[in-house]
Amino acid sequence: MNQAEPTAANIVAKCLRRLKWNERVQVGDFVEDGKAGFEPWTGPSGFRADAFVKTIYRRLRPVAARKSA
Repeated sequence: MNQAEPTAANIVAKCLRRLKWNERVQVGDFVEDGKAGFEPWTGPSGFRADAFVKTIYRRLRPVAARKSA
C-alpha cells in the first residue's frame, strides 16, 4: 500500500472548508453525516454554524474566482 487511498478527510480538504462559528449557513452548504459522508443543506438560511451539532462545510471558490490582493 504505497499509495494513500482517498478518504473523506482528503476530499474535504481539497474542495470544502469548514464554516467558522459565526458564519451563516446557506443553501448549498454541506452537513457532515458520519456514515454517508455529506448531505447538502436544503433548509432555511440564516442560522449560525455553531447552532448545529454536526459540522457544516462550504465549497471553496475556484482559484480563478478569488480576488487578487
